[in-house]
Amino acid sequence: MAYSIGDRINKSAPHHDSIEALWETKWKKPCSIGIYPFFDGKLEDFEPVFTELIESNLRPPYDFDAYAAPFFPVASALEQRAQAAEDSNDLPLASSLYLRAAALYRIARFPIPRSPRQKEAWTLNKTAYAKGAELLPGKFSDVQIPHTHRIEGEGATIPVYIRLPAHASPTSPVPCIIQIFGLDGYRTEMTHASNKHLSRGWGTIGVEIPGTGDCPALRHDPTSPDRLWSSLLDWMDGREELDGEKRVAWGLSTGGYYAMRIAHTHKERLTGAVSQGGGCHRMFEPEWLDKVDHLEYPFDLAECLAEKFGYENVEELKKDGKSRFSLVENGILDKPCARLLLANGLNDEIFPIEDSMIPLQHGSVKDARFIPNAMHMGEPAVAPMILKWIEELFGMDKSPQTNGHV
Repeated sequence: MAYSIGDRINKSAPHHDSIEALWETKWKKPCSIGIYPFFDGKLEDFEPVFTELIESNLRPPYDFDAYAAPFFPVASALEQRAQAAEDSNDLPLASSLYLRAAALYRIARFPIPRSPRQKEAWTLNKTAYAKGAELLPGKFSDVQIPHTHRIEGEGATIPVYIRLPAHASPTSPVPCIIQIFGLDGYRTEMTHASNKHLSRGWGTIGVEIPGTGDCPALRHDPTSPDRLWSSLLDWMDGREELDGEKRVAWGLSTGGYYAMRIAHTHKERLTGAVSQGGGCHRMFEPEWLDKVDHLEYPFDLAECLAEKFGYENVEELKKDGKSRFSLVENGILDKPCARLLLANGLNDEIFPIEDSMIPLQHGSVKDARFIPNAMHMGEPAVAPMILKWIEELFGMDKSPQTNGHV
């Protein structure tokens, strides 16, 4: 069956030619305005790194140790400046510099930490990010939540970052967004989203999905996220500063797959869920996986997905990924669900846009918003729409500018 992107599926995006093409045709512009995947970063930090990478004539298939190496000295210099600023009590500057260093380490380990230097970058990314986030407005915590529903082979704790408004307390509990990150986005990039939540008086819990970051859930077990969410929600139930009647799971990209699932498996424990750019069924088709490595994604998407879902290689993913993980074939989408918003760009080339529409044909009635002429995730148009949807779900009648909470 054909995909709605039509003939574009057979065209190769220019950024796949070389690291120079990636920087000049795809990454330089978002870096200049600090949007995905360059949250917290600055162009002046990345330009010397990519100048060095371009001079090395790096091309696919990438040597990811060679790719990661030039990021380290620039990030380290920023950390030293951040420490000096912190020592002199210039905390806003210190925070900004730590987060800029974290952004460099994030792109060094991008899209997934699979080489030794990328794994080192992931460790340093967490350290720098936590130092910077602790100095931001609100209350930041690096928490290890007990994974009480784990089975053999799963980790004992769920690492999360939590950012709450300063007024959050048992006597003033706050709504909370469970920010479910994706294939390449981990909890160390939650500043941008949590700023928007904080301005509305909401808290944010940043959590990674199976097969990514530090998630303890088994990557090859399609039911592992159900145990993950049960442990997380049990912990949240015991936190009096969180309003148990106002919680939304918001999944980004591959995290949208998990937002669809949690909306069905834990519907009584959520106010609602958002799947932004999520897949659910056709993303696992061999015909799609054969093409995605030359489309919108900056690197080898199919290989990254295979590793994330616990397969040795893409060929193994193509054999039974759909039968194992499809939310249609395992019956999840036919179950009743919490309020669920499906949002995406109609020109998505990372997951078929059909996967954002298929849930509308199953189970409970759902909400949807798809943006014409927009790519994966539907940005920048869709995020304000999602925030408005959540505001209405929470019964908010005041704008961020007037609610008075930070």
